[in-house]
Amino acid sequence: MRFLSWNSPNTPPVIHPPVRNPLRWVVALVLTSQLTANWPLFLGNAERNSVASDLLSPPLEVEWSYDAPAGIDSTAIIVDKTVYFGEMDGRFHAVDLATGHQKWTYQANLGIPASGCVLDNAVFFGDEEGTFHAVDINTGKKLWTAKTHAEILSSPNCLPTAILVGSYDANLYAFDPTSGRINWKYATEDRVHCSPAVKNGRTFVTGCDGKLRVVDISSGKELSQIELGDYIAATPVLVGNRIYVGSFGNEVLAIDWKQGEVVWRYRHPETSYPFYSSPVIANGKVVLGGRDKRIHAIDSRTGKPIWDFETRGRVDSSPVLSGEIIYIGSNDGNLYALNHDNGKLIWKFTVGGDIVASPAISGDRLVIGSRDGVLYCLRAKQQ
Repeated sequence: MRFLSWNSPNTPPVIHPPVRNPLRWVVALVLTSQLTANWPLFLGNAERNSVASDLLSPPLEVEWSYDAPAGIDSTAIIVDKTVYFGEMDGRFHAVDLATGHQKWTYQANLGIPASGCVLDNAVFFGDEEGTFHAVDINTGKKLWTAKTHAEILSSPNCLPTAILVGSYDANLYAFDPTSGRINWKYATEDRVHCSPAVKNGRTFVTGCDGKLRVVDISSGKELSQIELGDYIAATPVLVGNRIYVGSFGNEVLAIDWKQGEVVWRYRHPETSYPFYSSPVIANGKVVLGGRDKRIHAIDSRTGKPIWDFETRGRVDSSPVLSGEIIYIGSNDGNLYALNHDNGKLIWKFTVGGDIVASPAISGDRLVIGSRDGVLYCLRAKQQ
């Protein structure tokens, strides 16, 4: 199997030299359009640090909208100009990125609250019944299903040898991508809500048992665990030797997973609410939403506050960084664009319902769903 290309926080922007020959200019435009990055899993990449390689500057305008009346909690994924997302009535949709036209729908038995991931010709996702699905991306037909013993709110991580996903039955599963056979399952002590992060043959998982676990992907054996103190629903984000994650103990933690220790703990000086949002880390800042209705920026080295921005609803959406712009949704029904350096509001877009999904960026488009039952595709406004 092959890896799909995905965004990397370490990938520099491509800079094209001036082109004088008209034919070469046309070729350059075609090549640029073909290089539009995929967003093939939750938060865009295997390490879950949602730094987009495509630069998207506000203001944005609606290019199209797509009705999903049961509401959307899942973050869209985008692969080869197709958008994939789940609806809370159990329908899973494939939509053309350019037009917003439906390609196909697939029906699961219960709601689909989390993102899928794409590998080769298949998209993989779980549902609230505890069934894990593999669906052909060309036809929308079932390839295989596998059962866990409780609902799946985890977004999978797709690897050539294993599809990794957590379940509320307290297990982390590794499914064979082709057959759906269980390669292994790793038992934790409580529900696994997070989406596993992956690096160098290891997967990193937090859960409601309040522990960070490092597991070998080939064998399913635990390599290490670190006690964090409170249960965690957020997805851990991996940057080098550090994991960053928020907890229901009203803290954000930086953990050195190699040393096996917590480096710092952040609490807002004025509020005390849980963190469900997963952070994005870049340029010395950890940025994430909180259930105190704020978006927080924290010094990645010291854990000290840098800035915060107050919305009118809790912020369970996870941020995406594009250039110097933070895009993030709120339960107040707004998608916000903030300056990454100082947290100042640059632009916002109002929808008809809570936004718990996170943005997905591909080229000059941003896609996000809302509990008002609409998937929005926003595009950079043409000057």
